[in-house]
Amino acid sequence: MKPLHPSLALLLSATAVCGLVACQTTKQSPIDELSTQEGLQRAEVKGVDAVYRRPGANLTPYNKLLVRPVYVEFSKNWKPDQNSDLYRMNEPDREKIRQELAQLFAEVMVKELQTEGGYQLVTEPAADVLEVRPAIVNLYITAPDVSMQTAGRVRTFTADSGEMTLIAELRDSVTGTLLARAFDRREDDGMMWQWTTSVTNSADARRIIASWADTLRNALDTARGKQT
Repeated sequence: MKPLHPSLALLLSATAVCGLVACQTTKQSPIDELSTQEGLQRAEVKGVDAVYRRPGANLTPYNKLLVRPVYVEFSKNWKPDQNSDLYRMNEPDREKIRQELAQLFAEVMVKELQTEGGYQLVTEPAADVLEVRPAIVNLYITAPDVSMQTAGRVRTFTADSGEMTLIAELRDSVTGTLLARAFDRREDDGMMWQWTTSVTNSADARRIIASWADTLRNALDTARGKQT
């Protein structure tokens, strides 16, 4: 797994100290404080738990996107029942889930931003390129029905509830200037999450990631005066 970008690492630490939902009820949370120190101001965005923007930041010049590979980390509080097969899942199993969720994230971003949104996704910085640094943290799944791997067989993970939080930073791809940051926690609303041979089978996870991509697309469209 690739190392987390330093700024996201700090935010992950803050999230671990003060849960996102709890932080929003306090007057000055660690996340608020860190974003304020970096010159960002809190902004209300429909459908997103918390958004911080740099005053005067202009997204109009950006018509291409450089979406970095998403970092995925399980919740520090994830402690499966010791009597369940999930408790005996080892690090390679968890890494497989991380990789498959990251693959799903990339696939959905291409579909929502490039195929449907018309934004060109690139791999190199440029003056008209907006860099997106995403992380999915506090990934928490429960699995009452788990088929563990035996020799030559693939594990199947079935989750009846779970949650994950997105942390996304928007930066100028050339200068690295932080323009905006978003936090959003999503929880399973009763639908089954199927973690099978590939997490791409998880319709619920795909729906959540598509919602995040759609919110980003709408923000870019609005900034550029594009009709949605």
